[in-house]
Amino acid sequence: MRLERLGFPTLRPAHVQVLGAITQEGVRLAELVSAVGLPKQTVGDLIDDLESMKMVERFPDPDHGVIKRVRLGSKGKIWAAEVRRVAAATEARWATRLGTKKMKSLRALLEELASTVEGEPRTNGARHHKRG
Repeated sequence: MRLERLGFPTLRPAHVQVLGAITQEGVRLAELVSAVGLPKQTVGDLIDDLESMKMVERFPDPDHGVIKRVRLGSKGKIWAAEVRRVAAATEARWATRLGTKKMKSLRALLEELASTVEGEPRTNGARHHKRG
């Protein structure tokens, strides 16, 4: 994998999911739990893993003396920038193959799909799937 060749640690899909939910200003653990739909203990363990890899760091929440927030660490910021760069290059290749109009349609469809998946109700940290 390209990221591993660049010296980044091997990440499990759950690590990537957590990293993708971390905002620039940082997030509380409860916000991450809600965003990724995994149990609090699991998210805490994933954050511990990512912190040991220098991908994230914990820092005091300015609005609360006891609660910590999580933000991308130095390695995590570089990782995120590389992921964005690769995604942009991939989209550019697809746009060349599909053309601008089809690429806009593809993006609109993918965004619509993402909004329906993200909007699904969750039960006990798991996604609820309707069977039809």
